[in-house]
Amino acid sequence: MNKTFPTLLFSSALIVLSSCTQQNTKTEVTIQTEQTIDEVHSMPDYSYIDSLMQGSHKVVYSIERECAEDLPIIEDEYGVKYKDNRYALDIRKDGNKLFSKKFTKADFNSKLSDDFKKYGIIDGMRFNRAEEGKLYFNTCVSYPESDMTCPFLLIIGPDGSYSIEHDTTVEDEDIPSV
Repeated sequence: MNKTFPTLLFSSALIVLSSCTQQNTKTEVTIQTEQTIDEVHSMPDYSYIDSLMQGSHKVVYSIERECAEDLPIIEDEYGVKYKDNRYALDIRKDGNKLFSKKFTKADFNSKLSDDFKKYGIIDGMRFNRAEEGKLYFNTCVSYPESDMTCPFLLIIGPDGSYSIEHDTTVEDEDIPSV
């Protein structure tokens, strides 16, 4: 038994030593991922309908987003391509058409910096509030898949007229001056 123990100890030491030698062997693993720079990203189509009471008048509005196949493709600084969007806003007051327009980034061009004109897409629209007969909608032009945004207020008047203003209520955002 005494002769077996040193032999067993020696054998165990050899196994440990050989495994340590193998662990020090440098192994390189290369993982290849397929990147298709030609792929064009797009946001899914979207539709939303809601209503509100404005005094004694029932106002129903719908917002629809569609990928704008006919607008120029936006390419970011890394070569990633994006389709721009088109938003349709329809408003009915007491069942009668008050407002209907499709918006693209071009509707905001006079208020956008050159960078937002080049790299931005219109990517949001939602109801904000009704005040003094007017309807306020938030909308923005943003760099795709980022937090770089230029927020706007779309204001619909009681007669169906509209105006677009920079939304200065957004906190912690840099609004480019034009």
